[in-house]
Amino acid sequence: MPRVHIIGIGGAIMHSLALHLKQQGYEVTGSDDRLAEPARSRLAAAGLLPPQEGWFPEKITPELGLVVVGMHARRDNPELQRAQQLRLPIQDMPTFVARATHHKHRIIVAGSHGKTTTTALLLYAFERLGMPTDWLIGAQTTHDTRLLRLSAAPTFIAEGDEYPASPLNLQPKAAVYRPHWLILTGIAWDHVNVYPTPEDYQRAFQYILQQLPKAGVCFYNETDPTVRRLVEAELKPGWHRLIPYRPLPAFRRQATWFVRVGRRVAPVRFWGRHNILNASAVWSLLQEMYVEDREFAEILSSFRLPAYRQEVWLEGPPSWIVRDFAHAPSKVEATLKALRETFPTLPVRVILELHTYSSLQPTYAAAYKKPLRLAKERWIYLDERNVQAKGADPTALQQALGKEIGWIYSKTALIETIHSTLSQGPQVLALLSSGTFSDLEPAELGLALKSSE
Repeated sequence: MPRVHIIGIGGAIMHSLALHLKQQGYEVTGSDDRLAEPARSRLAAAGLLPPQEGWFPEKITPELGLVVVGMHARRDNPELQRAQQLRLPIQDMPTFVARATHHKHRIIVAGSHGKTTTTALLLYAFERLGMPTDWLIGAQTTHDTRLLRLSAAPTFIAEGDEYPASPLNLQPKAAVYRPHWLILTGIAWDHVNVYPTPEDYQRAFQYILQQLPKAGVCFYNETDPTVRRLVEAELKPGWHRLIPYRPLPAFRRQATWFVRVGRRVAPVRFWGRHNILNASAVWSLLQEMYVEDREFAEILSSFRLPAYRQEVWLEGPPSWIVRDFAHAPSKVEATLKALRETFPTLPVRVILELHTYSSLQPTYAAAYKKPLRLAKERWIYLDERNVQAKGADPTALQQALGKEIGWIYSKTALIETIHSTLSQGPQVLALLSSGTFSDLEPAELGLALKSSE
Protein backbone atom coordinates (compact mmCIF):
# COMPACT_ATOMS: atom_id res chain seq x y z
CA MET A 1 0.00 0.00 0.00
CA PRO A 2 1.43 3.45 -0.86
CA ARG A 3 2.46 5.94 1.77
CA VAL A 4 0.19 8.99 2.02
CA HIS A 5 1.02 12.35 3.57
CA ILE A 6 -1.78 14.79 4.43
CA ILE A 7 -1.01 18.50 4.52
CA GLY A 8 -3.54 19.98 6.94
CA ILE A 9 -4.35 16.76 8.80
CA GLY A 10 -6.07 18.64 11.63
CA GLY A 11 -9.05 19.73 9.53
CA ALA A 12 -12.49 18.25 10.19
CA ILE A 13 -12.63 16.29 6.94
CA MET A 14 -8.87 15.90 6.53
CA HIS A 15 -8.41 14.06 9.80
CA SER A 16 -11.43 11.89 8.95
CA LEU A 17 -9.74 11.03 5.64
CA ALA A 18 -6.54 10.16 7.50
CA LEU A 19 -8.46 7.76 9.76
CA HIS A 20 -10.17 6.17 6.77
CA LEU A 21 -6.90 5.64 4.90
CA LYS A 22 -5.28 4.04 7.92
CA GLN A 23 -8.25 1.68 8.29
CA GLN A 24 -7.73 0.72 4.64
CA GLY A 25 -4.13 -0.25 5.36
CA TYR A 26 -2.27 2.81 4.10
CA GLU A 27 0.78 4.19 5.90
CA VAL A 28 -0.35 7.72 6.80
CA THR A 29 1.53 10.77 8.02
CA GLY A 30 0.48 14.38 8.25
CA SER A 31 1.15 17.91 9.45
CA ASP A 32 -0.80 20.97 10.54
CA ASP A 33 -0.07 24.29 12.18
CA ARG A 34 -3.05 23.91 14.50
CA LEU A 35 -4.39 20.68 15.98
CA ALA A 36 -7.60 21.19 17.94
CA GLU A 37 -10.26 18.88 19.33
CA PRO A 38 -11.79 16.54 18.36
CA ALA A 39 -9.19 15.94 15.64
CA ARG A 40 -6.30 15.88 18.13
CA SER A 41 -7.79 13.10 20.27
CA ARG A 42 -8.96 11.05 17.29
CA LEU A 43 -5.59 11.24 15.56
CA ALA A 44 -3.79 10.36 18.79
CA ALA A 45 -5.99 7.30 19.35
CA ALA A 46 -5.14 6.10 15.83
CA GLY A 47 -1.42 6.77 16.25
CA LEU A 48 -1.51 9.54 13.62
CA LEU A 49 -1.04 12.66 15.74
CA PRO A 50 1.97 14.69 14.50
CA PRO A 51 4.65 15.07 17.18
CA GLN A 52 4.33 18.87 17.02
CA GLU A 53 2.37 21.56 15.23
CA GLY A 54 3.82 23.20 12.13
CA TRP A 55 5.01 22.43 8.61
CA PHE A 56 8.06 20.22 8.09
CA PRO A 57 9.25 19.82 4.48
CA GLU A 58 11.63 17.05 5.55
CA LYS A 59 8.55 14.84 5.93
CA ILE A 60 8.07 15.02 2.15
CA THR A 61 10.28 12.29 0.71
CA PRO A 62 10.45 10.50 -2.66
CA GLU A 63 8.98 7.37 -1.06
CA LEU A 64 5.55 9.00 -0.70
CA GLY A 65 2.96 7.58 -3.07
CA LEU A 66 0.51 10.46 -2.65
CA VAL A 67 0.28 13.89 -1.00
CA VAL A 68 -3.22 15.12 -0.13
CA VAL A 69 -3.62 18.85 0.42
CA GLY A 70 -6.50 20.84 1.89
CA MET A 71 -7.55 24.47 1.40
CA HIS A 72 -6.03 25.34 4.78
CA ALA A 73 -2.58 25.01 3.19
CA ARG A 74 -1.52 28.02 1.13
CA ARG A 75 0.39 27.93 -2.13
CA ASP A 76 3.61 28.85 -0.31
CA ASN A 77 3.23 26.00 2.19
CA PRO A 78 6.78 24.54 2.52
CA GLU A 79 5.53 20.94 2.44
CA LEU A 80 3.46 21.57 -0.68
CA GLN A 81 6.41 23.30 -2.36
CA ARG A 82 8.67 20.36 -1.50
CA ALA A 83 6.14 17.88 -2.95
CA GLN A 84 6.03 19.92 -6.15
CA GLN A 85 9.82 20.01 -6.37
CA LEU A 86 9.93 16.20 -6.07
CA ARG A 87 7.07 15.91 -8.61
CA LEU A 88 5.10 13.68 -6.27
CA PRO A 89 1.45 12.86 -7.01
CA ILE A 90 -0.64 15.60 -5.35
CA GLN A 91 -4.41 15.63 -4.91
CA ASP A 92 -6.73 17.92 -3.01
CA MET A 93 -9.19 16.28 -0.67
CA PRO A 94 -12.31 16.78 -2.86
CA THR A 95 -10.54 15.27 -5.88
CA PHE A 96 -9.44 12.26 -3.84
CA VAL A 97 -13.01 11.72 -2.63
CA ALA A 98 -14.45 12.33 -6.11
CA ARG A 99 -12.21 9.65 -7.61
CA ALA A 100 -13.08 7.24 -4.82
CA THR A 101 -16.81 7.74 -5.53
CA HIS A 102 -16.81 8.17 -9.31
CA HIS A 103 -18.83 4.96 -9.81
CA LYS A 104 -21.54 5.86 -7.27
CA HIS A 105 -24.78 7.80 -7.52
CA ARG A 106 -23.70 11.18 -6.15
CA ILE A 107 -26.14 13.43 -4.27
CA ILE A 108 -24.59 16.79 -3.35
CA VAL A 109 -26.08 19.46 -1.09
CA ALA A 110 -24.87 22.98 -1.93
CA GLY A 111 -25.79 26.49 -0.82
CA SER A 112 -24.68 29.27 1.49
CA HIS A 113 -26.70 27.99 4.44
CA GLY A 114 -28.52 24.87 5.55
CA LYS A 115 -26.06 22.44 3.91
CA THR A 116 -25.07 20.56 7.05
CA THR A 117 -28.59 20.19 8.43
CA THR A 118 -29.99 19.14 5.05
CA THR A 119 -27.19 16.61 4.52
CA ALA A 120 -27.59 15.23 8.04
CA LEU A 121 -31.34 14.74 7.63
CA LEU A 122 -30.84 13.07 4.27
CA LEU A 123 -28.26 10.68 5.74
CA TYR A 124 -30.54 9.92 8.66
CA ALA A 125 -33.42 9.20 6.28
CA PHE A 126 -31.28 6.82 4.23
CA GLU A 127 -30.24 5.00 7.40
CA ARG A 128 -33.83 4.70 8.67
CA LEU A 129 -35.00 3.49 5.25
CA GLY A 130 -32.27 0.86 5.08
CA MET A 131 -30.55 2.39 2.05
CA PRO A 132 -26.74 2.10 2.34
CA THR A 133 -24.72 5.18 1.42
CA ASP A 134 -21.31 6.74 1.80
CA TRP A 135 -21.04 10.32 2.93
CA LEU A 136 -19.07 13.47 3.60
CA ILE A 137 -20.46 16.02 6.06
CA GLY A 138 -18.97 18.98 7.89
CA ALA A 139 -20.30 18.29 11.39
CA GLN A 140 -20.82 15.27 13.59
CA THR A 141 -24.34 13.84 13.48
CA THR A 142 -26.14 12.06 16.28
CA HIS A 143 -26.43 8.73 14.45
CA ASP A 144 -22.75 8.44 13.40
CA THR A 145 -19.63 10.25 14.57
CA ARG A 146 -17.76 9.85 11.27
CA LEU A 147 -17.59 12.85 8.96
CA LEU A 148 -16.43 10.72 6.02
CA ARG A 149 -17.37 7.20 5.00
CA LEU A 150 -16.13 5.41 1.89
CA SER A 151 -17.25 1.82 1.35
CA ALA A 152 -18.97 -0.39 -1.21
CA ALA A 153 -22.28 1.48 -0.85
CA PRO A 154 -23.88 2.46 -4.20
CA THR A 155 -24.64 6.06 -3.21
CA PHE A 156 -22.52 8.99 -2.05
CA ILE A 157 -24.15 11.92 -0.22
CA ALA A 158 -22.00 14.98 0.45
CA GLU A 159 -22.20 18.47 1.85
CA GLY A 160 -20.73 20.41 -1.06
CA ASP A 161 -19.02 23.63 -0.11
CA GLU A 162 -18.67 26.49 -2.59
CA TYR A 163 -15.18 27.19 -1.20
CA PRO A 164 -12.26 26.29 -3.51
CA ALA A 165 -10.96 22.74 -3.26
CA SER A 166 -7.33 23.71 -2.60
CA PRO A 167 -4.69 26.31 -3.49
CA LEU A 168 -3.97 24.22 -6.60
CA ASN A 169 -7.61 23.67 -7.57
CA LEU A 170 -9.88 26.70 -7.40
CA GLN A 171 -13.02 24.82 -8.44
CA PRO A 172 -15.76 24.91 -5.77
CA LYS A 173 -15.72 21.68 -3.79
CA ALA A 174 -19.31 20.91 -4.72
CA ALA A 175 -18.38 21.06 -8.42
CA VAL A 176 -15.44 18.68 -7.96
CA TYR A 177 -17.84 15.96 -6.71
CA ARG A 178 -19.77 16.12 -10.03
CA PRO A 179 -23.32 15.65 -8.70
CA HIS A 180 -25.97 13.55 -10.42
CA TRP A 181 -28.58 15.02 -8.06
CA LEU A 182 -28.05 18.48 -6.61
CA ILE A 183 -29.87 20.22 -3.76
CA LEU A 184 -29.39 24.01 -3.81
CA THR A 185 -30.58 25.51 -0.50
CA GLY A 186 -29.92 29.24 -0.79
CA ILE A 187 -27.36 31.83 -1.82
CA ALA A 188 -26.17 34.74 0.35
CA TRP A 189 -22.75 36.31 -0.18
CA ASP A 190 -19.98 34.76 1.94
CA HIS A 191 -16.25 33.91 1.80
CA VAL A 192 -15.23 37.45 0.87
CA ASN A 193 -11.55 36.50 1.15
CA VAL A 194 -12.07 34.34 -1.97
CA TYR A 195 -15.10 35.98 -3.59
CA PRO A 196 -14.66 39.77 -3.16
CA THR A 197 -18.07 40.66 -4.64
CA PRO A 198 -21.53 39.07 -4.64
CA GLU A 199 -21.15 38.54 -8.39
CA ASP A 200 -17.92 36.58 -7.88
CA TYR A 201 -19.69 34.47 -5.27
CA GLN A 202 -22.65 33.74 -7.53
CA ARG A 203 -20.33 32.66 -10.33
CA ALA A 204 -19.14 29.83 -8.09
CA PHE A 205 -22.71 28.52 -7.97
CA GLN A 206 -23.09 28.98 -11.71
CA TYR A 207 -20.09 26.71 -12.14
CA ILE A 208 -21.56 24.14 -9.75
CA LEU A 209 -24.81 24.09 -11.71
CA GLN A 210 -22.91 23.69 -14.97
CA GLN A 211 -21.48 20.38 -13.74
CA LEU A 212 -24.91 18.76 -13.61
CA PRO A 213 -24.98 16.15 -16.39
CA LYS A 214 -27.71 15.37 -18.87
CA ALA A 215 -30.68 13.88 -16.98
CA GLY A 216 -29.25 15.33 -13.77
CA VAL A 217 -31.77 16.51 -11.18
CA CYS A 218 -31.71 19.83 -9.32
CA PHE A 219 -33.88 20.30 -6.24
CA TYR A 220 -33.83 24.04 -5.59
CA ASN A 221 -35.28 26.51 -3.11
CA GLU A 222 -37.71 28.50 -5.22
CA THR A 223 -38.26 31.03 -2.40
CA ASP A 224 -34.70 32.31 -2.87
CA PRO A 225 -34.72 34.69 -5.88
CA THR A 226 -30.99 34.31 -6.55
CA VAL A 227 -31.25 30.53 -6.57
CA ARG A 228 -34.26 30.61 -8.85
CA ARG A 229 -32.58 33.01 -11.28
CA LEU A 230 -29.34 31.00 -11.51
CA VAL A 231 -31.10 27.66 -11.89
CA GLU A 232 -33.36 28.96 -14.64
CA ALA A 233 -30.39 30.56 -16.43
CA GLU A 234 -27.96 27.62 -16.21
CA LEU A 235 -30.14 24.50 -16.46
CA LYS A 236 -32.32 23.36 -19.34
CA PRO A 237 -35.73 21.75 -18.82
CA GLY A 238 -35.82 18.56 -20.84
CA TRP A 239 -32.06 18.22 -20.52
CA HIS A 240 -32.16 18.48 -16.73
CA ARG A 241 -34.97 17.82 -14.26
CA LEU A 242 -35.79 20.92 -12.24
CA ILE A 243 -37.71 20.29 -9.01
CA PRO A 244 -38.49 23.43 -6.98
CA TYR A 245 -39.40 23.21 -3.32
CA ARG A 246 -40.78 25.60 -0.71
CA PRO A 247 -41.38 25.24 3.07
CA LEU A 248 -43.74 22.53 4.25
CA PRO A 249 -46.73 23.82 6.23
CA ALA A 250 -45.82 24.25 9.90
CA PHE A 251 -47.16 25.64 13.17
CA ARG A 252 -45.95 26.06 16.74
CA ARG A 253 -47.36 25.14 20.14
CA GLN A 254 -45.35 26.63 22.98
CA ALA A 255 -41.69 25.74 22.26
CA THR A 256 -42.47 22.82 19.93
CA TRP A 257 -42.77 23.09 16.16
CA PHE A 258 -44.99 20.78 14.07
CA VAL A 259 -44.58 20.08 10.36
CA ARG A 260 -47.30 18.77 8.03
CA VAL A 261 -46.15 16.02 5.67
CA GLY A 262 -49.12 15.16 3.47
CA ARG A 263 -51.83 14.11 5.90
CA ARG A 264 -49.35 13.52 8.72
CA VAL A 265 -48.30 16.00 11.41
CA ALA A 266 -44.80 15.55 12.80
CA PRO A 267 -43.51 17.25 15.97
CA VAL A 268 -39.86 18.15 15.34
CA ARG A 269 -36.82 18.71 17.56
CA PHE A 270 -35.72 21.96 15.99
CA TRP A 271 -36.98 25.52 15.67
CA GLY A 272 -37.47 27.93 12.83
CA ARG A 273 -38.73 28.16 9.30
CA HIS A 274 -35.21 27.96 7.89
CA ASN A 275 -34.89 24.43 9.30
CA ILE A 276 -38.33 23.52 7.97
CA LEU A 277 -37.10 24.66 4.57
CA ASN A 278 -34.13 22.28 4.93
CA ALA A 279 -36.55 19.45 5.75
CA SER A 280 -38.60 20.39 2.69
CA ALA A 281 -35.53 19.96 0.48
CA VAL A 282 -35.02 16.43 1.77
CA TRP A 283 -38.70 15.58 1.39
CA SER A 284 -38.70 16.77 -2.22
CA LEU A 285 -35.82 14.39 -2.95
CA LEU A 286 -37.26 11.43 -1.05
CA GLN A 287 -40.52 11.68 -2.96
CA GLU A 288 -38.52 10.88 -6.09
CA MET A 289 -37.57 7.63 -4.34
CA TYR A 290 -41.23 6.83 -3.55
CA VAL A 291 -40.91 7.37 0.20
CA GLU A 292 -44.35 7.66 1.82
CA ASP A 293 -45.68 10.52 3.96
CA ARG A 294 -45.86 8.27 7.01
CA GLU A 295 -42.24 7.20 6.70
CA PHE A 296 -40.87 10.72 6.37
CA ALA A 297 -43.05 12.06 9.20
CA GLU A 298 -41.60 9.39 11.50
CA ILE A 299 -38.06 10.17 10.33
CA LEU A 300 -38.58 13.90 10.87
CA SER A 301 -39.96 13.43 14.38
CA SER A 302 -36.91 11.49 15.59
CA PHE A 303 -34.23 13.51 13.78
CA ARG A 304 -31.78 15.57 15.85
CA LEU A 305 -29.73 18.40 14.43
CA PRO A 306 -25.96 17.96 13.97
CA ALA A 307 -23.41 19.18 16.52
CA TYR A 308 -23.53 22.87 17.48
CA ARG A 309 -26.94 23.35 15.86
CA GLN A 310 -29.55 24.68 18.31
CA GLU A 311 -27.92 23.02 21.31
CA VAL A 312 -29.84 23.89 24.46
CA TRP A 313 -27.32 24.71 27.17
CA LEU A 314 -29.92 25.98 29.63
CA GLU A 315 -33.55 24.94 29.35
CA GLY A 316 -36.22 27.21 30.79
CA PRO A 317 -38.28 28.29 32.42
CA PRO A 318 -37.34 30.93 33.22
CA SER A 319 -34.33 31.42 30.86
CA TRP A 320 -32.83 29.58 27.92
CA ILE A 321 -29.32 29.49 26.49
CA VAL A 322 -29.15 28.25 22.89
CA ARG A 323 -25.83 27.57 21.17
CA ASP A 324 -26.19 27.66 17.39
CA PHE A 325 -23.90 27.43 14.38
CA ALA A 326 -24.47 30.78 12.77
CA HIS A 327 -21.86 33.19 11.48
CA ALA A 328 -22.90 34.75 8.16
CA PRO A 329 -25.47 37.57 8.45
CA SER A 330 -28.18 35.46 6.78
CA LYS A 331 -27.63 32.69 9.31
CA VAL A 332 -27.69 35.08 12.25
CA GLU A 333 -30.96 36.52 10.98
CA ALA A 334 -32.55 33.08 10.52
CA THR A 335 -31.58 31.96 14.03
CA LEU A 336 -32.76 35.11 15.78
CA LYS A 337 -36.06 35.07 13.89
CA ALA A 338 -36.57 31.44 14.89
CA LEU A 339 -35.92 32.21 18.56
CA ARG A 340 -38.20 35.24 18.57
CA GLU A 341 -40.99 33.22 16.98
CA THR A 342 -40.47 30.23 19.28
CA PHE A 343 -40.28 32.32 22.47
CA PRO A 344 -42.52 35.34 21.74
CA THR A 345 -42.87 36.38 25.39
CA LEU A 346 -39.12 36.40 26.19
CA PRO A 347 -36.51 39.00 25.23
CA VAL A 348 -33.76 37.62 23.00
CA ARG A 349 -30.14 38.59 23.65
CA VAL A 350 -27.20 37.50 21.50
CA ILE A 351 -23.44 37.01 21.71
CA LEU A 352 -21.95 36.56 18.24
CA GLU A 353 -18.39 35.33 17.75
CA LEU A 354 -16.72 36.75 14.64
CA HIS A 355 -14.61 33.77 13.63
CA THR A 356 -14.36 33.39 9.83
CA TYR A 357 -12.14 35.39 7.49
CA SER A 358 -15.25 36.98 6.00
CA SER A 359 -16.77 38.06 9.32
CA LEU A 360 -13.47 39.67 10.38
CA GLN A 361 -13.45 41.96 7.32
CA PRO A 362 -14.91 45.35 8.35
CA THR A 363 -16.74 45.93 5.04
CA TYR A 364 -18.45 42.55 5.37
CA ALA A 365 -18.99 42.81 9.14
CA ALA A 366 -21.19 45.87 8.64
CA ALA A 367 -23.83 43.50 7.20
CA TYR A 368 -24.40 42.13 10.73
CA LYS A 369 -25.93 45.36 12.00
CA LYS A 370 -29.41 44.72 10.59
CA PRO A 371 -29.88 41.08 11.72
CA LEU A 372 -28.41 41.81 15.16
CA ARG A 373 -31.12 44.42 15.74
CA LEU A 374 -33.56 41.49 16.07
CA ALA A 375 -32.07 40.98 19.55
CA LYS A 376 -32.73 43.24 22.52
CA GLU A 377 -29.04 43.35 23.47
CA ARG A 378 -26.00 42.43 21.40
CA TRP A 379 -22.37 41.54 22.03
CA ILE A 380 -19.50 40.59 19.73
CA TYR A 381 -16.87 38.11 20.92
CA LEU A 382 -13.35 38.04 19.46
CA ASP A 383 -10.95 35.20 20.24
CA GLU A 384 -7.50 36.77 20.56
CA ARG A 385 -5.64 33.89 18.92
CA ASN A 386 -8.06 33.79 15.98
CA VAL A 387 -7.85 37.57 15.50
CA GLN A 388 -4.05 37.42 15.37
CA ALA A 389 -3.98 34.40 13.04
CA LYS A 390 -6.33 36.08 10.56
CA GLY A 391 -4.89 39.58 10.83
CA ALA A 392 -8.13 41.21 11.98
CA ASP A 393 -8.38 44.80 13.21
CA PRO A 394 -10.74 45.04 16.24
CA THR A 395 -10.87 48.83 16.03
CA ALA A 396 -11.98 48.76 12.40
CA LEU A 397 -14.60 46.14 13.25
CA GLN A 398 -15.99 48.34 16.03
CA GLN A 399 -16.26 51.26 13.61
CA ALA A 400 -18.02 49.06 11.04
CA LEU A 401 -20.62 47.76 13.51
CA GLY A 402 -21.38 50.98 15.35
CA LYS A 403 -21.95 51.87 18.99
CA GLU A 404 -25.00 49.74 19.78
CA ILE A 405 -22.90 46.63 20.40
CA GLY A 406 -20.85 45.45 23.39
CA TRP A 407 -17.43 43.89 22.81
CA ILE A 408 -15.86 40.92 24.59
CA TYR A 409 -12.18 40.08 24.17
CA SER A 410 -11.45 37.20 26.56
CA LYS A 411 -12.99 33.93 27.63
CA THR A 412 -13.14 35.11 31.23
CA ALA A 413 -15.05 38.22 30.20
CA LEU A 414 -17.33 36.04 28.05
CA ILE A 415 -18.31 33.87 31.01
CA GLU A 416 -18.84 36.95 33.18
CA THR A 417 -21.06 38.52 30.50
CA ILE A 418 -23.20 35.39 30.24
CA HIS A 419 -23.75 35.24 34.02
CA SER A 420 -24.45 38.96 34.21
CA THR A 421 -26.95 38.74 31.38
CA LEU A 422 -28.80 35.82 32.94
CA SER A 423 -29.22 37.86 36.14
CA GLN A 424 -31.45 40.31 34.25
CA GLY A 425 -34.46 37.99 34.38
CA PRO A 426 -36.20 35.51 32.05
CA GLN A 427 -34.80 35.59 28.52
CA VAL A 428 -33.32 33.66 25.60
CA LEU A 429 -29.56 34.08 25.23
CA ALA A 430 -28.25 33.02 21.81
CA LEU A 431 -24.57 32.07 21.46
CA LEU A 432 -23.84 32.18 17.73
CA SER A 433 -20.60 31.13 16.07
CA SER A 434 -18.95 28.87 13.52
CA GLY A 435 -16.07 28.66 15.99
CA THR A 436 -15.98 27.40 19.56
CA PHE A 437 -16.04 30.54 21.74
CA SER A 438 -12.46 29.63 22.79
CA ASP A 439 -13.55 26.03 23.47
CA LEU A 440 -16.28 27.15 25.88
CA GLU A 441 -18.19 24.21 27.40
CA PRO A 442 -21.51 24.27 29.34
CA ALA A 443 -19.70 22.92 32.42
CA GLU A 444 -17.67 26.15 32.58
CA LEU A 445 -20.96 27.97 33.07
CA GLY A 446 -22.20 25.42 35.58
CA LEU A 447 -24.67 24.03 33.05
CA ALA A 448 -25.56 20.59 31.68
CA LEU A 449 -25.94 20.19 27.93
CA LYS A 450 -29.66 19.51 27.53
CA SER A 451 -29.69 18.66 23.81
CA SER A 452 -27.54 15.55 24.32
CA GLU A 453 -30.05 13.89 26.63
